[in-house]
Amino acid sequence: MRSLAGLLALLALLAPLDVDARCRCRARRPARCADPAALHRVTVAVDFAVVDGTVEVLTQTGLYRVPVADLDGKNVLFLVTRRSVIFQGFLDDAITIAAGTMQGATTVITTNPVFAPGEYELALFIDAVPGSTGNGVGPQRGDLAAFDNTICDPTGVTVRFSVGCEDATVVLENRHFIIF
Repeated sequence: MRSLAGLLALLALLAPLDVDARCRCRARRPARCADPAALHRVTVAVDFAVVDGTVEVLTQTGLYRVPVADLDGKNVLFLVTRRSVIFQGFLDDAITIAAGTMQGATTVITTNPVFAPGEYELALFIDAVPGSTGNGVGPQRGDLAAFDNTICDPTGVTVRFSVGCEDATVVLENRHFIIF
C-alpha cells in the first residue's frame, strides 16, 4: 500500500513536467507595432551551399547532388498563404505569388508590402529539371521544392515564417529543399 501511495505521489510530481514537455508548440503572439495597419515586404533568398560545383539536397533515399549549372537561369515560383493554410489550387488562398530566376546557386525575390504582422506559409519550387519547359503549373518530377519540418506543427510542404513590425527576410538553404 505504501509503495502505491509513493508511486502515485511521484506521478503527480512528474505529470506537469511531462505535459509541459509535449506542449512546446505555442502560438506566437502578434507583434505590437507602432502602426498596426502598416504592411511589410518579404524577401525570399535561396542561398545554396556549393561543393564541387553541386548543391546537396534531400531525396527520399538520401542526399543528391544537383549541378549548379542545372539551377542557373531556372525559374523560381513561390506563393504565400496564411499560417496553416496549404495551397490547394485556389488563388483566393494566396496572399501573394512571385517569381524569379536562379543566378547560379542563389536568388533573391522581394514581394510588395502586403504582409501584416503574423505567421505565414511559403510554398516555393525551383523548375530544376534540365530541359524542362517551366510550364508554371507547379512542381514536376525532378524539380526542387522547399519545406521545413523542424517547426512545431509542420506542414511538410511549406516553410513557416513570421513578419513582425518591419520587413522580413526568409533564407532558404540546402536543408530546406527536396527533389520533388
